[in-house]
Formats: sequence, C-alpha cells, structure tokens
Amino acid sequence: MQRLIIIFAFTILIFPILGKTQNKLIINNIILKGNDKTKRRIIERELPFSIGDTLSDLNTSISVAKKNLINTRLFHNAFFDIIQQGQYINIIIRFEERWYFWPIPILEYADPNLATWVRRQRIDYINYGIVLEKKNILGLNQKLRLKIRRGIREQYALEYNIPMLFGNKKIGLHTDLSYFRQKEIHKSIADLQYIDLKDDKYIYHELRALGGINYRPGFYAKHLFYGGYRQFDYDKSVTNLFGNPIQNINQYISLGYTFDYFKGDYVMYPLKGTKMKLNHEFGIGQKKYAYTDLAFSIHNPIIDRVTFSYGLNSYLSYTKNFPYFVFAGQGKTWYIRGFEDYIYQNDLILINRLQIKYTLLKRKQFEFDWIPSKKFSKPFLSIYLNGFTELGYTTNFNQEYEEHTPLSIGTGIDFLTYYDWVGRLEFVYNNRDETWINLHWGYIF
Repeated sequence: MQRLIIIFAFTILIFPILGKTQNKLIINNIILKGNDKTKRRIIERELPFSIGDTLSDLNTSISVAKKNLINTRLFHNAFFDIIQQGQYINIIIRFEERWYFWPIPILEYADPNLATWVRRQRIDYINYGIVLEKKNILGLNQKLRLKIRRGIREQYALEYNIPMLFGNKKIGLHTDLSYFRQKEIHKSIADLQYIDLKDDKYIYHELRALGGINYRPGFYAKHLFYGGYRQFDYDKSVTNLFGNPIQNINQYISLGYTFDYFKGDYVMYPLKGTKMKLNHEFGIGQKKYAYTDLAFSIHNPIIDRVTFSYGLNSYLSYTKNFPYFVFAGQGKTWYIRGFEDYIYQNDLILINRLQIKYTLLKRKQFEFDWIPSKKFSKPFLSIYLNGFTELGYTTNFNQEYEEHTPLSIGTGIDFLTYYDWVGRLEFVYNNRDETWINLHWGYIF
C-alpha cells in the first residue's frame, strides 16, 4: 500500500512536468518573405526569439513579435505561418512593407492646433513649404528628413537618425540642425491668449544644432542623451517680452535626456498598454534654464470593444524669468481639450485625462485593385466613440503666484486609417461655461 501511494504521488508530480516538456517547441529556422527593402538584422532586432530558442508559449511570443514589428512603422502588416515537425518548428514571416520616400507638401495652420486656427478665422495665418522624408535608408530603418517651410514661422531643417550605429543593436545616433525666423512673435498674454508683435522685417531668429546617442536596451524603452548649441536672437526694436526686459542675443549650450517607453498593441493609437515620454533639458548661457516635460498614459480593456484610458501631462520649470523660446506645456506643445485656445505659461502645469472608448468599427480592410502598388492598395479604417473628462492645475513657484484649475467634459469620435493618420471630432464643455466643437489631427495620448 505504501509503495502504491508513492507511485501515485510521483505520477501526479511528474505528469505536469512531462506535459510542459512536450509542449515546448524548438525554433529550427526563421524565414522572411516580402521584406524587399528591410534588412534581416532590423527585423531580428524586434523578435523575442531566435533560431535555436525553445518556446514554452508560442502564441504569446508571436503576438509580441508582431506588435514589435508593426510599431517600427516600417510595415503595414506582418503575417506568421508555423510549420511543425515534432518538437521543431519553422517560423515564416510575410511582410507588407510601407512606402518609404515621401515628398510631403506643407500647408498647415500656424496656431498650436487646428481648432484654434478655425476659430481665429485668420486664413493667412499659415505655414507652407515641403518636407522630403526618406525612411528605411539602405533597409536599416535610418531616416533622413529635409524641411523647407515658409510663412509665419519659417524653418529650414535637416534631421538624420540611425537606430543601429556600427552594427550595434542597442546604440543609435540622432542629429537635428534647424534654423527658424519670424516676422511675427508673441509678446504677452492677456486673458490666457497671446498678444502678437508684427513687423515687416524678420524680428526673431533661432538656430538649433543638436546631436545625441540613442540607447535601446530592450524592446520597450529608449534613452536619448543629447546636447548641442542653441541661439535665439531678437531684433533691436524688441526690448520687452511678457513683462520682462530681454537680451537681443541669447546663446546656450544645451544638454538633455529623453526617456521613451511603450509596451502595448499599437504605439500611434493604443487600446492596451503603457506609454511614457519624459524629457529634461537645461541650458548654460547668459541666463540658465531647466525644465522637465512628461507625458504618461495607460490603456486597459474593460470588456470587449471598451477601453479605459488615463493620461497625465506635466511641465515643470525650475528657473525664474524662464526664456519663452524654450517653454513647453499647455497651449504650446500640448493642450487640455476644451481649452485649445488658452495659454498657461506657469512654472508647474499638470493635466489629468480620463477617457472611456468604444470601438464602433474594428479595423476594416479595403482592397482597391485599381491601385497598382500594394503599399497603397489596402487601406483600412477603424472608428471609435469616446467620452472624456480632463482636469488641469497650474501655478507658479519662481514667479508671481497665479493658479488655475481648468476642467472640461466631452465626447467625440476618432478615425484611424492608413499610415498612422488619426482624425478626431469632439464636442466639449468647460468650466469657463464655454461649449466647443473641435476638429483635430493626431491622438491625444
């Protein structure tokens, strides 16, 4: 009887172990198809497995691999086929590559967002020009971008990004050379809106020459350490801005750090996952400056088709008489829905965003046979309904005390389609007793 009990106990213990062993699969080969441009090492960089690895959960590994590949923004889609022979498998990945060279005409509003530009009814308040962008150079996911923009804020820029430097999968290079000039600048704020200063000649010039090293230790986090030279020049006729006397020539050696993190389904429009971007920069010059800018969001599915999202935007300046030309935050680099027209130039700005989203139309694929290129012949459309509320808080530590608590509530509809294009139509009510109907490009989170 004792022997029977021992055998029975041993059987109970050993069977799960044997079962797990039998479920494990060994990768014999990884075959790539359709990557006409993209090199194999760029693709392998995104895979959580390699030839010879043993997988205990094949479905999870493939799901992670597909998300990583799509979030490179090099492919429309990636399809996985598995051929199994006993414990050994061959993984076949079929790609639909995107179009990588874009001559993009510029015809854009010069206001911080589309909704404000429409309400101001200043049709001439625009920028125009062209962007020449070449992605995936040599199939190595390098990006070269040339920008020529005229109008309210002229810009001449050259950017070059290399994700893998000298073949190192974790180290990359970032460069940014830009020159700006303007005949019209902001001189003050009244009732949370800009008052502008105009002239027939250029009264503001800005030069930016930055370079940095990217470090990507894993799939989800990226670090950028950068530095360089910034110069901001005002015409001699400009003596005072935002209530403070200014220097006409402002030169800085700038150093900064950016942390970028995303783990989820789709980086441009997440329905599941965590997203974060933190930037800290300080400048050494005639007057020092330092600031921290943070964007954070989490997205959790509640039930089928329903997602809850929470977001936090914050901006903190550590410097008295902070130079406006490097100011970030509400009204310049991001906004509170329902307060698109307003500027909060404070030392501390916090925004909390709560949103419930319903997927009205799941990703619907279309095929247009009359379009000869497969890079454009299979567009898709997704539609989402949402309700949201946003609460902000702004105050000053280094300047005269000033406090605001903007609050809004609203509903909207989002359209997501090819090449990461997002359009949003929103109906919003705020605690200034105002009601707005706003149209935006790009996702709020």
